Amino acid sequence: MNWLEILYGALGILVFIFVLGLIVLIHEGGHFLVAKKSGILCHEFSIGMGPLIWQKKKGETMFSIRAIPFGGYVAMAGEEVEFDALKDVKNVKVILENNRVVKLIVNLDNPKYESLPVYKLVSYDLSGTLDANEDELFVELEDENGKIERFVVDRCAMMNLTKKEEMQIAPKNRTFAYKPFWNRFFSVLAGPLMNFVLAVIVFFIMGVCFGYADTSSTKVAEVSGPAMSAGIENGDKIYSINGEVLSDWNDLSDALAVVSKGEGISREGLIEVAYLDESNNNELVKVLIEPQVFIYSIEMVLKYDKESPDNKVIVGDYGAQMSETKAGKAGLLPGDEIIKISFIDPVSKLVVEAEINGIDQILNCFTSFTDARTVTIYVNRTKEDGTVETLNFDVDTYSLDMLGTNNIPQTKVVMGVSTGSSRSFVKSLYMPWVQTGEASIQIFKTLGLFFKKGSGVKLTDLSGPVGILNLFTQLVKGEDSFYQILYWTGLLSVNIGLINLLPLPALDGGRLAFLAYEGVTKKKPTPKVENTIHNIGFILLMGLFVVILISDLIKCF
Repeated sequence: MNWLEILYGALGILVFIFVLGLIVLIHEGGHFLVAKKSGILCHEFSIGMGPLIWQKKKGETMFSIRAIPFGGYVAMAGEEVEFDALKDVKNVKVILENNRVVKLIVNLDNPKYESLPVYKLVSYDLSGTLDANEDELFVELEDENGKIERFVVDRCAMMNLTKKEEMQIAPKNRTFAYKPFWNRFFSVLAGPLMNFVLAVIVFFIMGVCFGYADTSSTKVAEVSGPAMSAGIENGDKIYSINGEVLSDWNDLSDALAVVSKGEGISREGLIEVAYLDESNNNELVKVLIEPQVFIYSIEMVLKYDKESPDNKVIVGDYGAQMSETKAGKAGLLPGDEIIKISFIDPVSKLVVEAEINGIDQILNCFTSFTDARTVTIYVNRTKEDGTVETLNFDVDTYSLDMLGTNNIPQTKVVMGVSTGSSRSFVKSLYMPWVQTGEASIQIFKTLGLFFKKGSGVKLTDLSGPVGILNLFTQLVKGEDSFYQILYWTGLLSVNIGLINLLPLPALDGGRLAFLAYEGVTKKKPTPKVENTIHNIGFILLMGLFVVILISDLIKCF
């Protein structure tokens, strides 16, 4: 590992922490702001889970940063089963101001308060009524001489529970459970909603910074690879592909999509392209282009062996990521000549064999698959001594649905031309909402694949913090890294917003489901039952988190 890789790794970690922290901050900020506006006491606002890294009290809320950067929480008073810190407590210490209790010390061994006298706790009321009457909160204390005295407790009094932990008391009118229905509903809903707001803002920034693809014509803004080798230059217009005249960039994309299925591409891997040469009075020029060919079903790139008269199809070099692709993990290497593909037909259960004599055949073969399946690829591999050995490799394909939910085709041909972009104020007002909606639909489709037979989607395909960290480490290396980081920030924010809306225990959606039950039946669920269900759900979610974490680590190593 060289210094540049270390730099990219460190940068990826910083981007990961910033993006995930921002998403969690916005989510929990939604809960916090609406809860505060509703008069609910918020004990703690935490970014992250687990061991405490940093903490500071501001107003009546403790703001914390914790070690595990996956989630966070706003601890609202009374959101769980009502907590009585004085239950089973026999002795306390108190701090008085103007004969009113401003702090109750439950931890009698705290050296900070060792000089204070110990009182026997006779009776108390730290909840009061929803009317929040003045002086209604009290404690009755008995001193060492047996004298019992009643003290008014300040409505903002603190309680010292451990050596370091302090918490403000929560009178009934400040607790989540006793707030009106809609206050509680929106306090819970605000978190996921803020994730969608963040996504819209991020997609808006993308539109302002990078504009939107100009698909109104076939004018080439940037040329590379095959098109550049064929003589096409920036500013030229693509006139036709395989004789089909094009009017705009969508037509061009559709024509290439047809070619990617094996139609209109020669066995030599060539397509006919006509373009209007801008530098020569828009003269119509026809050329044969050998496009780059990708088989995304197994993450493999192909090329045609020009030196061979036999239409040989060769595995291309996917670059540094070759070892991470399905084809690479199966054992295929750049330079292998693909001679045959076999698979079991899912209907007849018979073995189907397809001899490969051209790129058109292999494209046609892979675009015929719909479900995930195992494909055996036979190759001729030339060894160092010049001899050739025939090998075969089993590769698991992605299903059509799996690729489709991520807007990835099964196969693709790339000419090396790209359209320009234009900034539009009108588009920037509505496109972020469209993009957020599309991202939401994409996530729902992906979740649906877990329940669809033949999709090939497994629990281990999910990614957690380690997978996301690896993603951002790769993104910072790209030329369009800022664009990609913005895009994935928006997508992750939508993802977290939607996942939290699922009606599952311990998630916001689970709490909303209980509130919906209350709204319909006009009856509150039993607090202990609801709390138990949420606790069980939390344990199951943590179990899922561990499974995904282990899966991510296995993928990395």
